[in-house]
Amino acid sequence: MYNVSITRLRVRSIFYMPVFLLHALRTGTQAQKADGILGVETRFEKNNVVWTKTAWTDEAAMKKYRGSGAHQIAMRVLSELCNEASVARWQQLETDLPTWEDAHHRMLTEGKLSKVKHPSPLHAAGRTAPELMQSGFTAPNPPA
Repeated sequence: MYNVSITRLRVRSIFYMPVFLLHALRTGTQAQKADGILGVETRFEKNNVVWTKTAWTDEAAMKKYRGSGAHQIAMRVLSELCNEASVARWQQLETDLPTWEDAHHRMLTEGKLSKVKHPSPLHAAGRTAPELMQSGFTAPNPPA
């Protein structure tokens, strides 16, 4: 079984985006070099929303990445920069990253809110599904 992690972050202001992007670049570089990584993808959407997908050989590799280096630093900073944050994790038989449609569905059905210091009204109310719909998520067109 392989481990998948999906995150959805909403940067609370465009003014925080440069700092966010710096941390995103650093954590992305760390992830691509991490032991046990099978795949990494990022998706930017309107309203300052950023999604990530990672797949790992096992939970230990994912936890090692999450608790070290640039990612550990970014986790502390993100609670200040973001007003919405959620995560969904699961195990699967395939090594491939899930589609964005599957990631979206999993976030709606299994997502958990992460702590942020300046929550949006929806985040403060503990709601994940409505905020995802407001993020403007649109599934890509299927290949012809």
